[in-house]
Amino acid sequence: MVQRGDTYSRLIAWLKILLPLVALALLSTLFLLSRATQTSRELPFAEGKVPDSAAAMEPHYTGTTARGDAINMTATRARPTGAMDGALEADAFSATMDMADGSLLTLDADLATIDEDQQGALLQKGVRITSSTGYVMITETMRTALDRIEAETLAPVSGEGPAGSFTAGRLKITTGGEADDVQLLFTDGVKLIYDPKNE
Repeated sequence: MVQRGDTYSRLIAWLKILLPLVALALLSTLFLLSRATQTSRELPFAEGKVPDSAAAMEPHYTGTTARGDAINMTATRARPTGAMDGALEADAFSATMDMADGSLLTLDADLATIDEDQQGALLQKGVRITSSTGYVMITETMRTALDRIEAETLAPVSGEGPAGSFTAGRLKITTGGEADDVQLLFTDGVKLIYDPKNE
């Protein structure tokens, strides 16, 4: 007659062998029945143009020209124009040019169209030009470079300066002269109202 203790010991011995085998079989079944996942090395880029709704909030750009002028540009929002690749529209655009000669020039506009390929921007809707030399000017449209100090209005300009108020058909901002200083050149019918109090 087999004793109960021997039966219990044999059962435990068999379970020590069977349970790991069952666990192994279950794991194998899980791996065999699991669905194969598709892998791809391609990144999910969208086809076509960037949607007009895509926008960058409060973008900021800082750069330096070849002659050492610092350019700092900000806006409240920038978005692709959809008209051409590499072109952006910026709302409440502001550009500050800290010149190597120590002067400061600020350009503000309600709207700017920036062309990265041409390294230029078209400023529109209430363009305001402020110079540390005492000039404050307003125009409707202005084209400016982004990699050098060069700008020109595409509409009449009016403003005030050290000698009084004035109007002109065009304004060109450029560097020139022996010292390569920044110059404001007014052309196309300049009219100045002289105010001796400003002297």
